[in-house]
Amino acid sequence: METIFIYFIKSSALIAAFYLAYHFLLRKETFFDNNRWFLLSGLFTSLLLPLYFIKKVVYIEKPRIKIDDLIAYSQQNATDNVAKKAVEAFDWVQFVWISYSVITLILVLKIVFSFVSLYRMLYKQQVIVKERFKLVNLNQNIAPFSFFNYIVINSSLYSNDELQSILLHEQIHSKEKHSFDVLIAKMFCVIFWFNPFIWLYKKSITQNLEYIADQKAMKQIEDKTSYQLALLKVVSNQNCLSITNNFYQSLIKKRIVMLNKNQSHKKNSLKYALIIPVLLGFVLLFQIKTIAQERMTTSQSIRNQDEIKFNISKNTTDEELKRESKRLKERGVTLKYSKVKRNTKGEITSIKLEYKDNDGNKGTSHVESDEPISTITFYKKDNKIGFGKPKGVTIINNDESIIVNVDEENTDENDSYSYTYSTDHEYPIPPVAPIAPIAPTINMDFTAFPNMPIAPTAPSGTPMTNEKDWAKFEKAMADFEKKMEALEPEFEAYAEKMANVDELMKPFEEEMKKFELQMQKFEEEMAEYAEKIQARAEADREKVKDQKARNKR
Repeated sequence: METIFIYFIKSSALIAAFYLAYHFLLRKETFFDNNRWFLLSGLFTSLLLPLYFIKKVVYIEKPRIKIDDLIAYSQQNATDNVAKKAVEAFDWVQFVWISYSVITLILVLKIVFSFVSLYRMLYKQQVIVKERFKLVNLNQNIAPFSFFNYIVINSSLYSNDELQSILLHEQIHSKEKHSFDVLIAKMFCVIFWFNPFIWLYKKSITQNLEYIADQKAMKQIEDKTSYQLALLKVVSNQNCLSITNNFYQSLIKKRIVMLNKNQSHKKNSLKYALIIPVLLGFVLLFQIKTIAQERMTTSQSIRNQDEIKFNISKNTTDEELKRESKRLKERGVTLKYSKVKRNTKGEITSIKLEYKDNDGNKGTSHVESDEPISTITFYKKDNKIGFGKPKGVTIINNDESIIVNVDEENTDENDSYSYTYSTDHEYPIPPVAPIAPIAPTINMDFTAFPNMPIAPTAPSGTPMTNEKDWAKFEKAMADFEKKMEALEPEFEAYAEKMANVDELMKPFEEEMKKFELQMQKFEEEMAEYAEKIQARAEADREKVKDQKARNKR
């Protein structure tokens, strides 16, 4: 339940962010088609982005738990559970979810009733098929509307010129499938009905659809005045269904203003990019999931009066190497490590180990590969010292030939040996990885963002069941919109200040394209290098077998 609750909060916050970006940056621009896709993408981004997480793995040492601690924890947990059950006599979580489900069901039923009303309205009506449109002429006092391919109008209420303007407007709605947008907005209102911004979002979507139809209809009509008069003519006919695209959907004054507004400058389209820093900030702040993984101690040092054993695995950390080297030095053994290389997972792929004790014994183990190393054991018992198994110690000296000293009685054929060659020139030279470009530093001055007024909270129930409270809510929303409009100059100033983000990123994007090509070439060279290393390793293993055979003889 908690996960779902957090998801709703995140999605609601993103819906609010997209709405505010549209309201203050894009609402007055004439990029109506772009605004349509911006608003729709905002809804689906708000729905899906909270489901995406960037995983960050953090390794922690597995704690040692005593049996007494485990018993005490179990007793405390049992006591807490009893107290919790006593306090939570009433399940508020269940009450909240039941309330949410009931209101959601009511809104769904309201949409279903709208479909039923539409079906009854069109049932057994005469349909005129014109091109791909289905015209229905109703003898009712209802505003013209379209629903997918259906266009419904009362032709007796309008003159021929007005009728042509209205039909052209509705044909554009039908042709561009604006009914999908309306239904999507309605479904989001059903899911996020508790978020006041979703109702404003839906209003913006339907209003922008009217702008699109008005703009494209005006391009096909010579007399703009007659079209605007047709808008005013249908003001009195406001009876319509909420799931349809009706001719009088938004405020007439705003539509007429947008009809006579000059085309926005192309540079204003950069405002769309301002939502990207907001989404990146959202992901970095809320969508990074830290996963703690227990890791067994990767280094082990077992010491008594006669024996020292130290295991170095692929997951041994630098701190563990330093700590064990210090402890070994206290026992009269100097163990130095160098040339440590790790892969992207932090695993050791290359390491050189050198030891020397007070008796003058010394040796070296050097492993270099692209794969994580196998466990290397440093061992000292009595007068035996070196790298290998406790009863089969391998000592490697860096001479021109391989010298392998083996305890023949206690070593089997499956023992693995670390070895090095002084003839390092025989190994192929690895390719050099390209250097990634450095992204430009972009100072995002979020302190200049205007202080937002607090949006009113939607009341319980629906407008059908709680008419009084919803009337107060609509009045509060109108006041909220006025306050938001008063902030428009501040938002426009902020948008101009942030409009250079894309320009700063373009050189970096070009460098990244070049870097990707260089990385492709590097990966091909690395594949060739890996094949050569593997072939060289096979040859080395054969040399070690031959050397062991010679030692036995």
